[in-house]
Amino acid sequence: MPAIQSLKKQLRGVRSTQKLTKAMRTVATVKLSRLSSMYLGYREYGRQCRRLVEQFGGVYRELVRAADPEAPAAVVVMAANKGMCGSYNAELLRFAEEELEKLEKPWVVPCGKKAVAYFRSRGVAAAREVVLEDVPDFAQSAALLDELIQWRREGKVSRVYLIYARYVNMLTQTPAIRELFLTDEATRTAPALLVPDRGAVLERTGRSVFHGMFYRMVLEAALGAQAATLMTMRSAYDTATEYVQALEGEINRMRQNSVTADVIETSSERAE
Repeated sequence: MPAIQSLKKQLRGVRSTQKLTKAMRTVATVKLSRLSSMYLGYREYGRQCRRLVEQFGGVYRELVRAADPEAPAAVVVMAANKGMCGSYNAELLRFAEEELEKLEKPWVVPCGKKAVAYFRSRGVAAAREVVLEDVPDFAQSAALLDELIQWRREGKVSRVYLIYARYVNMLTQTPAIRELFLTDEATRTAPALLVPDRGAVLERTGRSVFHGMFYRMVLEAALGAQAATLMTMRSAYDTATEYVQALEGEINRMRQNSVTADVIETSSERAE
C-alpha cells in the first residue's frame, strides 16, 4: 500500500499540471484567434505602407531624418511577456545577442517582459524598457514608434532596428532583424504628383505610413508568441494526459494484484 499512496500523490501532481496546461492552452487559443484576425486584416495595409516608403522614400524620410547620422543605432528586441512557449524566447534572444555584437554601442530597447529580464540579468543598460500587452493595440505601438522617431530627430540615434520573430506558420517563427527607417541610400523618390501639395501629403499620410509598417510587425511578433505558447501547452497537456492514464492504470493494477493476493491467502488459510 505505501507504493500505491506514493503513486496517488504523484497522480495528484500530474493532474494539477494537466489542469494548468489545459487552462493555458485555452487562453492561448483565444488570444491566437484574436491576433490572427487582427493580423490578417492589417497585413496587406502594412505591406502597402512599406511600399509607399520604398517608392517615395525621398518624401517620407523627411519626417524621420536622423539629425546625427553618426549617432549609435537603436535596437528594439521584441520578445514574449511569458515563458512556456518552447524555444521562442531563447532563439530570439540568442539571435539578438549575435546581431547586437555587430553594432558599436547600440541603444538597446527590450520589449516584452522576457526581453527586459534577459538584458537586466546580463547587466545591459537599456535605453528604454517597454512591455506591450499580449494582444497589443495600435496606441501602444504608436507610442513606442513616436519615441524612436523623436530620438532620431534629436540626434540621439541614427538607424533603428527591430528584432522580432517573423511568423511563418503555427510551428515556425523565425528570428529576423528589420530596419524601421530606410536610410537615404536605401530609398528612392519615384516621380509623383503630390496633391494638393507636398506639405499636405506629408502631414496627412506620413505618420500613418510609418505606424502602419511598424504595427504590422508588432502584430506578427505577438502572433508568433501566442502560436508558440499554444503549441507548447498543447504538447504539455497531451503528455500530462498520457501520464495520468499510465498512473491510473498502474494504480489499478497494483490494487488488483493486492486483492488477488488477499484472495489467494484467504483460500490457502481455509484449505489448511
